[in-house]
Amino acid sequence: MKTLFLRSLLLISFTYSSFALACSAFLLKGKDYCVVGFNENWKTMPGMIVVNKRHVQKRNISWENLTTDHLNSKKQWISKYGSVTFNLLGYDFPCYGVNEKGLFLVELYLEATTKVFNPKQSNMFWAQWIQYQLDQYKTVKEVVDHLNDGPNIDWWPNAAGSHFFVTDAKGNSATIALLDGKYKVLTDKEMPMPLLCNNQYTKDFQTAQKFDFLGGDEKFDFAQQGKWEDRYNRAYYLLQNYRYDQKPVKYAWNILNSIHAGEWQTVIDVKNMSLTFRSDLKKEVKSIDLKKLDFSKNAHVKFLDIHTDHLGEVNNDFQVLTVNKNNEYVEKGFPIGYDNKEFGTSEIFIKLKENIRKFFQSVLPD
Repeated sequence: MKTLFLRSLLLISFTYSSFALACSAFLLKGKDYCVVGFNENWKTMPGMIVVNKRHVQKRNISWENLTTDHLNSKKQWISKYGSVTFNLLGYDFPCYGVNEKGLFLVELYLEATTKVFNPKQSNMFWAQWIQYQLDQYKTVKEVVDHLNDGPNIDWWPNAAGSHFFVTDAKGNSATIALLDGKYKVLTDKEMPMPLLCNNQYTKDFQTAQKFDFLGGDEKFDFAQQGKWEDRYNRAYYLLQNYRYDQKPVKYAWNILNSIHAGEWQTVIDVKNMSLTFRSDLKKEVKSIDLKKLDFSKNAHVKFLDIHTDHLGEVNNDFQVLTVNKNNEYVEKGFPIGYDNKEFGTSEIFIKLKENIRKFFQSVLPD
């Protein structure tokens, strides 16, 4: 009872703000190109890039599973596809990523988020829910078609939540919000531009329609429209004005840097399966050739620090991810993700670290 009371008291006292308070994601696409861009805007964060294997046995992990002795889970699956993910919270808990079939998925903070609950489905911590989609599906349609028969998204306690931007190798895209207890999906037909920030898509688009580049009466001056809340408008303007020059990756980087550069920045050339990234601590752009990575069952799960000193193509700089190394990132990442310094010294966090070691000791070596 004492432990339960302490846990409840801690949860009540924690204040939450998502680590993705202000982000931007878009798809730059045409006949000969398909490029995803993403800015992770918040503050300097530790993190790792993980090469996730196919054919790995998984099971759902909820917040309760992470923080109590209730480790039993109802849902199990085997990963169909390998993926590369960007993880603040350790293995199997990505912020975003792309799988070997070109499916990209990212979450962006959305204050209006509600919970969608299906009593027939198990709860899954939101970050693992992202990994689950990358493990299971290769197209936007597959993700959307399986939302209601998939696991319930389990947010941080007291969290507002997020919405999601998803794209695939054929240039399809969708936004997925959780509003009024239901999944609210917008696909290409409902989105004049594949672009998402931290408002509901329709609200940002309605605001942008007042400008002349969308037929409105107000002149859009790119040099003057530089406020934080102008990110959607600036990105829309740049996406609309791209003329194919055989350098879409360079243009995508220009968009990211023109709408407020993120602490983590990522551009993925989906047609060529090439990924480029950089962080605020190591500003040089590095590249990963996704085609060269080993996603096979017998391979090791590998990682690379997001703030790596290595330059150029970094495929050969990935290291084997061990249980102990993973827990180093868990210890650094969860208090930041939860945005509460007290969490790092709480009994709940001690239990969480112990549980994560148990969850993944069969996948990661000691």
